[in-house]
Amino acid sequence: MNPASASPNETILTIGFVGLGIYFSILLVRGLAGYLRFRRVRPTALLTWPGPRPHQFALLVGLGIVSTAVAVVNTYMGRPLHHVFGLAVMSLYFVFMVPLSARIHLGFYRDGVWSNTGFLPYGKIARMMFVESPEIVLVLVPRGRSRSFLLPVPREEYGAARKVLEEKSRSREMVCEGGILGL
Repeated sequence: MNPASASPNETILTIGFVGLGIYFSILLVRGLAGYLRFRRVRPTALLTWPGPRPHQFALLVGLGIVSTAVAVVNTYMGRPLHHVFGLAVMSLYFVFMVPLSARIHLGFYRDGVWSNTGFLPYGKIARMMFVESPEIVLVLVPRGRSRSFLLPVPREEYGAARKVLEEKSRSREMVCEGGILGL
């Protein structure tokens, strides 16, 4: 089909699928980079636990399976490559990356903390505190950034987590600005 003769609906569909392809490609690359970093850091674990699965885990994987089917149907129908690519990348993210990221263990490693947001080296922690109601969450604020890292801590690991932080602070691997709140 000649792009000049494309209908407005076809143009909107093309823009949407190209946008989906770009967005989910970025998510895939970032997710894969994070998982590969976890694989490098995993042997240095001091105190870890499995991260919580997303509440809609089955729904997300199901969405990926449906996206795979739609991508296959679009391929069979001879749809343009960018339509199929957008759907295929989206399905790859939900079928591959969501379960893979659920395998990352949160907690304390030799060189830093793995939280819901990612890895934060001890030397980059500016402030921290435990929030103990109703769940225990360690809030870490990195130097020079306003976005905090949240680490949900299981109750049975709370004492051990405090001990790891005290040891890292005592060895000067972690130097917080002001006082260490909650320790």
